[in-house]
Amino acid sequence: MEMTACRRCGTPLTPTGPHAFQCANQHPIYANATPTVGVFFVTADNRVLLAVRGIEPHKGMLDSFGGFLDGDETFEAAASRELTEELALTPADYEPLRYLTSGAGQYPFKGEVLPVITVFFWTRLTTTAALTPRDDVAGIQSLPLCGLDLSLLHDQDIQLGIQALQRLFPS
Repeated sequence: MEMTACRRCGTPLTPTGPHAFQCANQHPIYANATPTVGVFFVTADNRVLLAVRGIEPHKGMLDSFGGFLDGDETFEAAASRELTEELALTPADYEPLRYLTSGAGQYPFKGEVLPVITVFFWTRLTTTAALTPRDDVAGIQSLPLCGLDLSLLHDQDIQLGIQALQRLFPS
């Protein structure tokens, strides 16, 4: 992440560490990872439902359902909001979210690569609600969790999430 000017006073920044900067007015600025959330749906026969990305970056690759947190939103609130935005689901359509793991990734965005930290959850659908791809989801794929080709997943954090899910549900 490129940081050249202090967001508080506008003066140039000087690196003071790998992710830390300081301006002439002694304001410390940190290049922290952007928080994101991801959700995996697991079926009774150990298949995982994945989103097909409908937009760049990595259009057409597989992804968890989720996205960036808004403002002071919690990871759980962001996950619920994203499932509504991306699949038209309400919390009544799936079991309570279960924490899975977290992972770091790189998200190309408007000419720069943003470090992201994703908190992953897993759940199961509780109804026969039709999943309706919306927002940035072009489609949904159901794949066997065991042996899933990690190269189909758009980023390292998603791969780490799937690996954690595979350890939780070994075949």
